Amino acid sequence: MPDSSEDRVPGEPQIPAHLRGAIGGPADSAGVPWGGRELHSNPFAGDSGEAEPALREALVAVAAEPLDPQRHRAVVEALVDARLYAPVLPSVLTQSVDERGLIHDNSSEMSMVRLRSGDGREATPAFTDIPSLTAWHREARPVPIEAERLGAAAVEEGAQLVVVDPGTPHTFLLRRPALWSFLQRKPWLPAWADAVVASALRSVATDFAWIGGVGMGPATPAVHAEGPEVRVEVRVDEVDGASTDDDRTAFRRALAADPTVTDRIDSLTLGFVRR
Repeated sequence: MPDSSEDRVPGEPQIPAHLRGAIGGPADSAGVPWGGRELHSNPFAGDSGEAEPALREALVAVAAEPLDPQRHRAVVEALVDARLYAPVLPSVLTQSVDERGLIHDNSSEMSMVRLRSGDGREATPAFTDIPSLTAWHREARPVPIEAERLGAAAVEEGAQLVVVDPGTPHTFLLRRPALWSFLQRKPWLPAWADAVVASALRSVATDFAWIGGVGMGPATPAVHAEGPEVRVEVRVDEVDGASTDDDRTAFRRALAADPTVTDRIDSLTLGFVRR
């Protein structure tokens, strides 16, 4: 009977310099901070508010076949130079109470909406069109922004995830490794389809005599939209001695210390199966 545990694997890459200097906090496509200003003009002149066809097609395709790694890659590629909509809401900065005991908002600012994922991390929602955004939150104001700037702003605000079109049938979770690869314009594949990750897992496992082998795959059938990213299955070789809780803890720590694992896997579950 397998047992399993879940571990999140953090990473600490840097925001590219051309974005780091241009944003300075949540900002629009011109790099102007949202906080402390009113939003009147649309920086995308003539924008119809509709989804860009290539991006929408990529999202629908991966939702139809979420276990095809190339469809995940196609979404990230379609985000390059794409326009998204960030939902922003006013947040009160200062209040006062008048002589009648009524509360008045003296100042407010527009701020990005932030979500919390199932494992406690913060996530930034983004939408491909205005109807999807307003259906998700009717009071949120859609601010058009380039996907790259939205991703960088999300990271600067402490988010490791971007959720594209939440609440729709084609929701896509842009996980930390994909987000960083996108921002740095580097090639990317889901970790569960990455031969480099598979090799790193095998390398870590060789230091543990009780491990007879390791395998990996998507953690859930809906890996494109929710849950952990990777499931690692560890085959326990009882011939070389039964593993203990301490052994398994040591293996988890070895995974967390491996740079390839920490850089390329967003989150994982471990399953131990006796051979």
